[in-house]
Amino acid sequence: MQDDLKNILSNAGGTTSQDQLLKYLKDELTQVEKHDLESKAVDDAFESDALDGLQELQNREKLELIVDGLNRDLKKRVSKKSELRGKMQLKTHWTLYFSILIFLIIIVLVYLYLHRRMYP
Repeated sequence: MQDDLKNILSNAGGTTSQDQLLKYLKDELTQVEKHDLESKAVDDAFESDALDGLQELQNREKLELIVDGLNRDLKKRVSKKSELRGKMQLKTHWTLYFSILIFLIIIVLVYLYLHRRMYP
């Protein structure tokens, strides 16, 4: 599922694949497949927008290169955002916790020592 999010033509709820869209634009689908794709596009706003946008491209020979470039760019952006999220999370600093624990133990021991010396 994560790879689907990195695909510019993917749709979480859609059933049309990127390959099917590209075949439609290259006129490589049968009439039945074209009709099925168009009927799905009417029901799904994402697929309808994808078809409309792809049909407006002037240079259809470079369509796969454009889509691949968009997919690469999308993957880079998604991976950068996930790296930033990882860096922004607080990391556990065990040395800090251990130092605080030792400090508290020393304070308690000093208190007990002073308390016994004052009230024998």
